[in-house]
Amino acid sequence: MQLWKQREITGLFLTSSMFKDPDYITERQLTVLRMLREAGYTGYIHLRLMPGVSKGYIREAVELADRLGINLETPTADSFSILCPNKGDYRQAVLKRLEWVVNEVKRARNRRLENKYGFGRSGVDTQMIVGALGDNDWQHLETTVRLYEDLGLRRVFYSAFKPIENTPLEDRHPCPSYRERRLYQCSFLVRDYGFKLKDFVDLVDDEGFLPNVDPKILFVKRNPDLFPVDLNEASYYDILKIPRVGPVTARKIIAARNRREIRCFSDLENVVGPCLAHTIAPYIHLKEKRLTYFLKIT
Repeated sequence: MQLWKQREITGLFLTSSMFKDPDYITERQLTVLRMLREAGYTGYIHLRLMPGVSKGYIREAVELADRLGINLETPTADSFSILCPNKGDYRQAVLKRLEWVVNEVKRARNRRLENKYGFGRSGVDTQMIVGALGDNDWQHLETTVRLYEDLGLRRVFYSAFKPIENTPLEDRHPCPSYRERRLYQCSFLVRDYGFKLKDFVDLVDDEGFLPNVDPKILFVKRNPDLFPVDLNEASYYDILKIPRVGPVTARKIIAARNRREIRCFSDLENVVGPCLAHTIAPYIHLKEKRLTYFLKIT
């Protein structure tokens, strides 16, 4: 509380190890959150709930916390039972509880409008460990897409596996950090750029792994028939598939073309700036071809 009052922090993250049954642990977590809220704390709270927690505790947790989540840990049930043997059944203790959290957050929508904090206003998230038990990137992508599309999670976190001494997995090799980075990039492409699972089919190798390459650049190389993109005709999501173009830039392009056709390179520079215009030039088509170009992607 003192740090928050001194404005040295704006929020907190509360989690716990699985040292007892999930309801006991969650009750202790909620006791802490109640004390904070009753003491006048209105800052951000991110609560990591325990697998297998009862629905009643989830309902109260949603009232107190701004963001909530339960760690999925692995993309498959088989690997979960090996990595987390004391956390219950994958589908019932984790996936079902995540669904409960999502539903409670939806029900709290009107109460969020009446309160300045809590009630799950920042959504639901989860985390998976990457590379602990031979899991490949395709498994993570499949699970990530389901979490976003079916459950409406706000974010999926990844953590590259690192072996710890005196644990059952201490002899396993650490996961390359680039896998975590590339999965994050793909996750954002799904969440914010409209990518579907089918868009990643040609990006993974025969064993289901992503190369250490920007997935958007790789998408262009694997789908040359989709490029160059006509900025005056393309949909919002087709424009988002252009490397280095994000939602803000895509909206700028659409707003500009609605006012006046983007005919030449100088028009594009006026919309997105000279630096970005040159960066995306290899991937776009404009009517006045002499002022633009398309480089073959190899």
